[in-house]
Amino acid sequence: FTEYNINLSGALICGYVGIGPEAVVNRTTMNHAQRGSEVILDVLAANQPKKVYILLGTNTLTAAGTEDKFLAYYSQMLDTLRQTLGDSTILYVESIPPVRPEVKDDASHAGLDNTRLKTINASLAALAEQKGCYYIDLWEAMADTDGNLNADYAAADGIHFTAGKGDTAWGDYLRS
Repeated sequence: FTEYNINLSGALICGYVGIGPEAVVNRTTMNHAQRGSEVILDVLAANQPKKVYILLGTNTLTAAGTEDKFLAYYSQMLDTLRQTLGDSTILYVESIPPVRPEVKDDASHAGLDNTRLKTINASLAALAEQKGCYYIDLWEAMADTDGNLNADYAAADGIHFTAGKGDTAWGDYLRS
């Protein structure tokens, strides 16, 4: 949301380019576009949010065969967030959004196949349930009738959301 300049009425945005769950677990210093260098867990611990919405992993999953490591780190990340923030913080796990069909033909993004992403999302949904989190299926709002990222919402890379349409649809879905 930071990249898209979406106003969420004072919500704390911990948005970083290209991170996966291992960045949270390993306490990696990240660069926030407005706040500079920070450790995600430290920012969250200092602010004690009532709700945390988590969307990450697309960039981590660009290569095939990375899902087991991703899901293991994701599980650790949810445990770490729960330990850091306590049981009163509600954690929302957002599914990895669909991509445009041509993305899988790009060798640098071969792992971003919608069939594979659906399988990973099924694991994320089960993990969210196991860890006492809510699961939000972004495919409901972001996919077209063929199960691909809606072309109106897709940036030129076929992966990210467009500013003004895709980001708005995403934000509106989360608000509802």
